[in-house]
Amino acid sequence: MDEKNITIAIDVMGGDNAPYEIVKGAAISVNSHPNLSVLLVGDEEQIKNSLSLLGPNALEFVESNRISIVPSEGVIEDGEQPIMAFKKKPKSSIAISSFLVKNKNANGLLSMGSTGATMAATALTLGMIKGVERPTVGGPIIGSSPNTVILDIGANVDCKPSQLVTFAALGSIYSKHTFGIESPRIGLLNVGSEEGKGNKLTKDTYELIKNTKLNFIGNLEPDDLFYDKAEVVICDGFVGNIILKILESTGHLMNNFISEQISPYVNENVKNEISTKALNYLNVGESVGAAPLFGVNGIVGIGHGKADHTAVRKAINSVIVWIKNNMIEEMNTQINELSIEQENE
Repeated sequence: MDEKNITIAIDVMGGDNAPYEIVKGAAISVNSHPNLSVLLVGDEEQIKNSLSLLGPNALEFVESNRISIVPSEGVIEDGEQPIMAFKKKPKSSIAISSFLVKNKNANGLLSMGSTGATMAATALTLGMIKGVERPTVGGPIIGSSPNTVILDIGANVDCKPSQLVTFAALGSIYSKHTFGIESPRIGLLNVGSEEGKGNKLTKDTYELIKNTKLNFIGNLEPDDLFYDKAEVVICDGFVGNIILKILESTGHLMNNFISEQISPYVNENVKNEISTKALNYLNVGESVGAAPLFGVNGIVGIGHGKADHTAVRKAINSVIVWIKNNMIEEMNTQINELSIEQENE
């Protein structure tokens, strides 16, 4: 990859550990990447206080303009209706971050805040990739299959077959650029592996996707998700969100169960190590840090609300990779080719 100067707008007011952990992760990233600059968007006083706690290096980056503070007013919280809140708070941190990308002051943005607010702000500000109806959220969520991307996992609970095919194309490009897989295998989540299984949505999607140039391998059953059977698994957001929540709750259940069972036989450190491994086996760790908001016409990374500075640093690394690989341009090309194929069917 060619080295080039990259600027990332970061919504430092989003997330449970904002702004200090977000600012700290950004400062560490700037120190690690000589060609990186960040725009810290949020409450100016809080950002300055966070930077002062990080010592002279962070302040030197401010003086050299590799870290810049962009003041904003207000935060869109999880409980708010995203589109209405975006209109009521046009100077919120996520709104300002979105406009920085739109106006080409930044090459991409990162937020650990409300997923709904990030979706609304970026979709309304940056627009959608041509041929994509709505943004979607997905990513690796299973620890035993860390390179398997599942989408949608909650953004669109009702989907049409054409949307699932679009998810497949978007996920394929993401997998290629995040994990270096040249021709990702795509599976359709279903109740059986045979062609003709499922409900109307899955049957119609199967017929549509098998006639594309995507590397479609057919239907996958839920137990296939744990064994790297495909790099991209597509389903509607209703099913995907249920899978996500079952995995998260089962992971924590197993963590507690194993911890209780082995507690009489091992010391505290060993017990914590084994139970944590069990948790991560079902729930993929923060190795990537952020998932892209698929379908928006710009690089947008969404991280976990509980992210600390280490997770923020990993998220920034992911955003850098997507920018360097021109992921949005490739998604535009792929979706355009997909649209042409479907028109010719």
